[in-house]
Amino acid sequence: MREYFSARLVLMGLGGLFAGGLILLEYVGPDKVMSSQIVLAPAKENNNNNNNNKEIQQVVFVKVHKAASSTVQNILLRYAMTRELSVLLPKSGGVISEGGYSIPPSTVLPHPEGKERFDILCNHIVYNEKEISKYFSDNAPRVAILREPMAQALSALVYYSTVYPKTELLKGRRKFPSDPINGFLRHPQEFQPPNSKPLSSYINNRMSLDLGFETYKFYDSKNNESKIEQFIKQLEEQFDFVLICEYFDESMVLLRRYLRWSIKDIIYLRVNAAPSLPSSSPFLRKPNITPEVKESFKQWDRIDYDVYEYFLTKFLNKLKSEPHFTEELGTFKVIESEVENFCSKDNRNKIVEIPASNWTNEFTVTKQECKVMMTPELSLVDTVRRMQLRRYNNHRRLLASLRDSSNKSSSRNVSISSKQLKN
Repeated sequence: MREYFSARLVLMGLGGLFAGGLILLEYVGPDKVMSSQIVLAPAKENNNNNNNNKEIQQVVFVKVHKAASSTVQNILLRYAMTRELSVLLPKSGGVISEGGYSIPPSTVLPHPEGKERFDILCNHIVYNEKEISKYFSDNAPRVAILREPMAQALSALVYYSTVYPKTELLKGRRKFPSDPINGFLRHPQEFQPPNSKPLSSYINNRMSLDLGFETYKFYDSKNNESKIEQFIKQLEEQFDFVLICEYFDESMVLLRRYLRWSIKDIIYLRVNAAPSLPSSSPFLRKPNITPEVKESFKQWDRIDYDVYEYFLTKFLNKLKSEPHFTEELGTFKVIESEVENFCSKDNRNKIVEIPASNWTNEFTVTKQECKVMMTPELSLVDTVRRMQLRRYNNHRRLLASLRDSSNKSSSRNVSISSKQLKN
C-alpha cells in the first residue's frame, strides 16, 4: 500500500481561515494510521505600524535542486498557511516545470480567490522572468539559493541514484559500480548520455539551468566566458536576493531582515536531507578530491562555479555591511537549538516559550508546529494544495450565491415595476 498524507481543513466561517481553523493531517501507511490536529499561528506582529516595518508577503523563490531548497520551501509554505496567502502550485506532485520554461495555466492550480497574481512560489521551476511575470507582481522579491557546486552535484548524484533513480545515470553507475562517487568526479561525462538534453540532467550545471541559463548550444557555453558573464549580469538584474547554502542561518537572518519577517517565521528543521543508506552502499565511499580532480570537475561544472563564486563574494560582503548582524545571528542560533531540541524529544512539554529579546517578540512553538516543520516536502505541498482547493471551491460557491441573490433581487424589482404600471 502506498504511503500518503491527506488533509482536512475545519473552518469557522469563510473569513479568517487560520484565525479560527485547524488543519488535520492524517498519515496513512502500510502499518498504521495516525492523525493529529495542527494549529498554526503567526508570531505577534510588531506594534509599530510604520509602512517601513510592514512585512513583505509576496516572494518568488527559485527552488534550486539539492541546495537546502526544501527547507526554505517549508518555511515559505508555513508562512503562507498562517497568513492565508496564495501559493502557485502544480495540480499534482511537487514540480511545476523541470524540463522547460513554460508554465501553462492548465498545469497549475487556480488562484484560491480567482485573481491573476499569486503571493508565493516555492516549487521546482526552470526560471524564466517572462513566464513568472504572468503569475507574480513585479514587486514580489525574486530569491534564489546556491550551494558549493561539487557538493551540490554529488548530492544530486546520490539522490537521483538511490531515492529517485534516473535512467540517465545508469551508464555511469554500471561503469563504476563499486565507487560511483569517485568515478563521477573523475569522469562526469560517463554519467550523462551523449547528446542528451541539458534539462534532463541533474548533475551538469543544474543550478544555472534552474536559474534560466540558455540550453541552446549548452555544452559549448561552458567555454564561452562572455556568455557566462552575461548570464551572471542577468541574474544580478533579475534577483533581489541570493541565499548561500553553506551559510544557511546567515541566509535566513538576512532574508528575515529583507522581508521584515519575525524570527518565528524563519525557524526551521532540516527537510529532505541526505538519505540514510545501508553500510554496504557504494555511495558512501568518501570522495578522494585531489587538486587535479577539483580543477577538472570545475571545468565540467564551469557555469555553476562562476555563478556560485560571484554570488558568494557578494553575500559575504553583504554580511560585513549589516549592522549588529553577529548579535542577531547568535540569538537566532540559540533559538534554533532550543526549538530543535524541543521538537526532537518525546517529552511531556507540549510547548516551548521563546522569551523576548532585542531581535524578537516573545513567542511559543508547539509540538503540533514541530510536526509541520518535519512534514515531508510532498506531503506538505499536498496539504497546501488541498487547502487552496477548498478555498477556491468556497470562493466559487460564494460568487454563485451572490449571483443568485442579485438575480432574485432583479426579478423582484421587475415584478414590482410591472405591478406599478398596471396600477
